[in-house]
Amino acid sequence: MDWKPRALGHRVGTLLMRWGLALQAPPVAPTPTPSAVQPPVRPLTAPAASTEAALSPQAPAPIPQRPGVRLPLSVERAVQSRNLSVLKREASDALAALGSAHALVTSARLAQLQGLHQGLEQGKVSEQDLNAVAIDYQAWQHDQVRLFDALRLVAAMQVPSGRALDQIDPRLHEAAKHHLEALSIEYQRNLLSNQFRNSLPAAGSDGPDSD
Repeated sequence: MDWKPRALGHRVGTLLMRWGLALQAPPVAPTPTPSAVQPPVRPLTAPAASTEAALSPQAPAPIPQRPGVRLPLSVERAVQSRNLSVLKREASDALAALGSAHALVTSARLAQLQGLHQGLEQGKVSEQDLNAVAIDYQAWQHDQVRLFDALRLVAAMQVPSGRALDQIDPRLHEAAKHHLEALSIEYQRNLLSNQFRNSLPAAGSDGPDSD
């Protein structure tokens, strides 16, 4: 064995190099650049805020108010702020729309009545059913006639320009406003009375004294 200092140093250096290679960490993959990074795939679940909002009680959608539920027309405000020609036009439009609606229902009831009449001749419909539809048809027809009569009356009216108070002596405005207030109260009272009357069951139907 060669124990010379140069040979011994060469062997020790070789051994240390081998140990260094054995202890060296495995190569690390290069870090991708930001442009090459792909976003992680996430499940299609709603975020927590959206889930809580979906589970929280929602405000109900606005419901169109029926004539007996909504606030009635402010007669005082309409009379004091609108011209007579505008009030006339609004009344004509409302009567024309309501009369046309009644005309549609009346025509449908007439067609139904004709069909029931044929069914009665064939023995498929009872006379009681035919009479019930006939009474309903007559009620719609009578209301339709009255509505179109009122429409013709309003359309033929001659009204001056300006508001109602413009046609009255200013010294009488205070008394006229009190009169208008009384008329408005009476109109609202009639609305409530009709609503209450229509909500009651028909007289003699399933009542204790209906016998």
